Amino acid sequence: MVNFSFSKEIKNPELPLTHEQKNIIREYCSLASLSSLSESEAQRIADILEIAQIDQILDFWMTEADYVIGHNLNLIHENEQKNFQARLREYLVTDCGGLKQITFRHTK
Repeated sequence: MVNFSFSKEIKNPELPLTHEQKNIIREYCSLASLSSLSESEAQRIADILEIAQIDQILDFWMTEADYVIGHNLNLIHENEQKNFQARLREYLVTDCGGLKQITFRHTK
């Protein structure tokens, strides 16, 4: 099972979470960290993703969870992530016509 080091952030987040949102995020984390999903588990993830489309706070925390899960499962490599962020910055600066600075929450 994946150790979710960000769980303390969920307890006292800057973005307030309802009890229901916390439970949904925990369930999503458990399902997302499984090596394979049953049909009902896959359907539940689809249901959760639908809910997140209309709940911005839930969507934010699920994105954070995906990042943590990716690192814990060695799916995200720091150098690749930094290269991607650099390319994204270049694209956004070019596309936005001189945007001065773009920061990413997860850069070190």
